Amino acid sequence: MNGPISFARLAQDVVLQVAKNTAMGVPVVRSWRLRRPRAGAAFDGKPESLERFAFLGLRALWAVVGDVRGLRIAEIGPGDYLTSGLALLAAGAKTYTAIDRFPGAYGGPEAKSWYRGIRDAWPRTFPDRAWPDDLEPEAFPESYPHRVETIARPIEAIAAEERFDLVCSFQVGEHVTDLHAFARVNAKLLVPGGTAIHRVDFGPHDCWCRYDDPMTFLRFPEWLWRLMGSHRGTPNRFRHHEFLEAFDRAGLTPRRPPLTDAFDVVRPAHLARRFKEMPVESLRVQSAIYVYGR
Repeated sequence: MNGPISFARLAQDVVLQVAKNTAMGVPVVRSWRLRRPRAGAAFDGKPESLERFAFLGLRALWAVVGDVRGLRIAEIGPGDYLTSGLALLAAGAKTYTAIDRFPGAYGGPEAKSWYRGIRDAWPRTFPDRAWPDDLEPEAFPESYPHRVETIARPIEAIAAEERFDLVCSFQVGEHVTDLHAFARVNAKLLVPGGTAIHRVDFGPHDCWCRYDDPMTFLRFPEWLWRLMGSHRGTPNRFRHHEFLEAFDRAGLTPRRPPLTDAFDVVRPAHLARRFKEMPVESLRVQSAIYVYGR
């Protein structure tokens, strides 16, 4: 969308989002939609797809902790399949736990295609790391209950009875419903000396990506935003400084400054009141990688 925002187009998108959200509030519709695959579900065998959906998390953790061998790892919101989990176990992680309020078909036919693709691509992607003989994609994850656990609950509702060396998420923090509960559970999940690593995408999602102004989705008052997405897991619109405050209040300690990139423009005059009152430098953050310890 070029130039000034077309208010007719804006109104059309708002009506469509409200309609989708209303439909997702109907139990039968919601049940049907949650059985459908989400983004990146179809396996195409392309190296860039494997990199994005299977190896990106592993590389990010390597960059922070250096090695994952022997670590107990929990991933929040892994997506449709346990692609990151298989890669982490292949890299030597001791255990992998997936926490997701919308669990996917982790052992279905499409999932197996991804798992086979990961193993087949492993030798050329990581030639210095042999694939473990005791990790068979066709039997993953159902044949590895001692190494793989899945928890079908929101992260905010986890009782945190287990402890992990590493807790991570990628493009999930912008969807949690209670930011302070998210931070508190992170602190409870970590063993002393453990590390939490979260990449958060603060940018627009869905139809709002089509607007030249990346802040368009921050124009709406909270009541209207809830009408458009309360049943759909749409972005929570928490901003960068709010994440920093939540982690601090949870007693987590930053291991390194957040790695951020920023929007080119911010137009506070057009934003909803809540965002107009926020620091511009926080609004400008487009994505951030947070590394905290306990």
